[in-house]
Amino acid sequence: MKKRLVENYRLLVISIIIVLIIGGGVYHLLTQNLQDKTEDPFSQESFQSSPTAEETIQEAEKTSETSMGPSYVNIKGAVQMPGVYQITEGDRLQDVVGQAGGYTKEADDRQINLSAKVTDQQLIYIPKKGEQVAQETSDSATASGKTAEDRTKDTGEKVNLNTADRTQLQTLTGIGEKKADEIISYREENGHFKTINELTKVSGIGEKTVEKLANSITI
Repeated sequence: MKKRLVENYRLLVISIIIVLIIGGGVYHLLTQNLQDKTEDPFSQESFQSSPTAEETIQEAEKTSETSMGPSYVNIKGAVQMPGVYQITEGDRLQDVVGQAGGYTKEADDRQINLSAKVTDQQLIYIPKKGEQVAQETSDSATASGKTAEDRTKDTGEKVNLNTADRTQLQTLTGIGEKKADEIISYREENGHFKTINELTKVSGIGEKTVEKLANSITI
């Protein structure tokens, strides 16, 4: 009787040990599988949560556009609503005229090149009928599509650094409103320019800029 109880007890202990071994193995497999899914960068879940290359590029472009900020132009003259208007990359003069409500009856549209591209900080002037020369937009393009350099080639006319006003100075490539004001301020504080190279003493204007403008400016 006693021997049978001992035998039964031994079988029970062995059964418990077997159950614990099997249970431990199952637990190890489950935890290992879960860990692999969490750490494996090539798992399906990882691919689904990671941004694609296209999404990354689009996000970078959005960030770049945000950091650059919006662009604006100032349109004056014979338009219904002169003022400052926001533009986007690739806009043409036609787009800006449209934002300004279109021409007035006095506008001389024969002098206007509506296909000319516009850029940030441009000053655009729409001439009236009877005006001989269309005013220029700042930093490169004129309302008629000509730069100061083009006008120099056509007529020999150059911008005089000692007498030009802000609008005339802005017809020069690379000279916007701020730099035009700097040139005028320098002229008022130091007197007339003695040489063209003296322009390098103006804040924001270097030797390369002067070299580019050499054929279109005078003193």
